Amino acid sequence: MNDAGSIAFVDTSRDELRERINEARQRFYRLTRSADPQARRRGLDWSVHQVIAHVLCVARRYEALAEGRDFRRAHYPRELDQINQEEMMAAMAPVPELLDRLSALEPVMDAFFDGLPDDYVAEFHCGAVVSGVVTQINWLFDLILHGEDIARSVDTPWEVRERDMLLLLREGLEVAPAYLSAAVTPTTNICLALQIPDARPYVVHVHDGIAESRPRRPQDRPDAVIKAPASTMVRLLLQRIGPFTAALHGLRIAGGRRPWKALQLQSCFEPA
Repeated sequence: MNDAGSIAFVDTSRDELRERINEARQRFYRLTRSADPQARRRGLDWSVHQVIAHVLCVARRYEALAEGRDFRRAHYPRELDQINQEEMMAAMAPVPELLDRLSALEPVMDAFFDGLPDDYVAEFHCGAVVSGVVTQINWLFDLILHGEDIARSVDTPWEVRERDMLLLLREGLEVAPAYLSAAVTPTTNICLALQIPDARPYVVHVHDGIAESRPRRPQDRPDAVIKAPASTMVRLLLQRIGPFTAALHGLRIAGGRRPWKALQLQSCFEPA
């Protein structure tokens, strides 16, 4: 369950998202036009070339939404791995051609985002139903994090802005319940409060075989209170880093009844 639609983790606007997407897109193009297509980051199965093809596939899903068509959705997280792999392989072409195709979709996507009504909702993968704002944030998500993947593959700096990551964390919290691990039992009960700079206090509560992500309530009694930069929390939820590395990047446990339960957070969700 997720009632983030009523009180958002962090506020934003169409104008801000348009500006940040355009900036991230230009950074992505500059990086990919000079990167070695065959390079790959440690721990990532795909080469730079394949990551670029995948980003084009994500853009095509937005094209389908803009045109009133459907796209292939995963019913569970690991099915998404298969869909991404198959679509990426089918899209493979020389990098300049991939980037030209991606650039050609920019006006379609921009018009789609600008025209979204305030009450728009969309079904994403794994049964997640997200707001129009998060639909737009997801494109920023792909540009920022896949840009980082490519930059790390070719050992090139890639600036990560905390405001961008704060917006990405809003998406992560909104879709997290759909990524609850099948290994979580109905007896699991973990309630963690999040204190992220420049965001509203939130809780992630796993209980009775479901996950909630919502604003913190006065009656909540969290097992642990987590303080962390948004960039650290995003990478932790995505399982790009573990708790030890997160601690090196600013994560702190700042109280709670059972603070050790904070270490169990990652195991409750499938990696995205």
